[in-house]
Amino acid sequence: MRIGIAARGLSEQSGGVKQYIESITSALLSVDKTNEYYIFHNNYTNKFHTAENIILESQNKLIWDYYLLPKAIKKYNLDILILPKNILPFFINTKSVIVVHDLAYFMPELNAYPLIDTIYMKVMIKSSLKRTDRIISVSSNTKRDIIKITGTDEAKIKVVYEAADSKYRQITDKSKLNEIKDKYKLSDQYIFYSGSLSPRKNMIRLLTAYDEIKNKIPHKLVLTGGKSWDYEMVQELINKLGDSVIKLGHVPDKDMPFIYNLADLFVYPSLYEGFGLPPLEAMACGCPVIASKSSSIPEVVGNAAMLIDPYDTDDLAETMYKVLTNDGLREELIKRGLYRAKQFSWEKCARECLNVLEEVSVNGR
Repeated sequence: MRIGIAARGLSEQSGGVKQYIESITSALLSVDKTNEYYIFHNNYTNKFHTAENIILESQNKLIWDYYLLPKAIKKYNLDILILPKNILPFFINTKSVIVVHDLAYFMPELNAYPLIDTIYMKVMIKSSLKRTDRIISVSSNTKRDIIKITGTDEAKIKVVYEAADSKYRQITDKSKLNEIKDKYKLSDQYIFYSGSLSPRKNMIRLLTAYDEIKNKIPHKLVLTGGKSWDYEMVQELINKLGDSVIKLGHVPDKDMPFIYNLADLFVYPSLYEGFGLPPLEAMACGCPVIASKSSSIPEVVGNAAMLIDPYDTDDLAETMYKVLTNDGLREELIKRGLYRAKQFSWEKCARECLNVLEEVSVNGR
């Protein structure tokens, strides 16, 4: 097969979709030595050396999706196209497989995205799910959302789990750990959160819960992620907490495993996730995890994390304090987390995706 991957998302500075595209593309190229791969992107610098890299030069997303990509697919005579970011643009006439990460656009209570983005994506996701040959869902929870919200036939959807990248592991190199600690001016003891600072990530309650216990613990709160949609109240709380909060902004991927390793606790109180990769990354690094018992998160973390009600600030505060002050509990969470993280792999993900591609190539829908 001549397989294309629409990889415009690689140009994003960070985020789950960029990580997904990088990981699934690398894994497919590693396990599949039979098919030909064509990677379409706009300005990604780390080329995939065993694939054909095609740069479609436009920073305008609509021009890239609706003009340049269909034109390139026709030129390279593809058999099938993977679209790893929820939608299938119009004017693409080859067989296709869409990866759906979540349906937050259809949940106004989350206030997840600006209005114009929400309207566009709701229309395009519904249209895309009807037109594509097959759908890969990153979790069973997302599959249920797809069926419930869009009425898509269950037989058209295959659940294929993501995984933490292999760079997320326990690190024993003290000098390198200290180098990262100095680079980011990290405190000796800290609670860590990694992800965007958007409303659905529940940052207000995390900051409020931390404020409740900060005078009883020596830990600071370290955050990654830049400004996001509807960010003003989050910034006000960060300002109120002063130097108790260390806000790192964007952190290069290569440094993230060290920050997980140095943390005493990872907290992920998100209101809604399609998969929820950061808790798995933390577990792979030997960092105990507290996470929401909402959406797909329990499906991912299993019994390896302390699950909290994301709408209950007191529950979050009490659970953080409990984990930080109970060494036995922390050690048990670390042990369970390391085991849980090993249950997921990008090789397995790639092989299952490849099975879907082969089914579509032979049988269509």
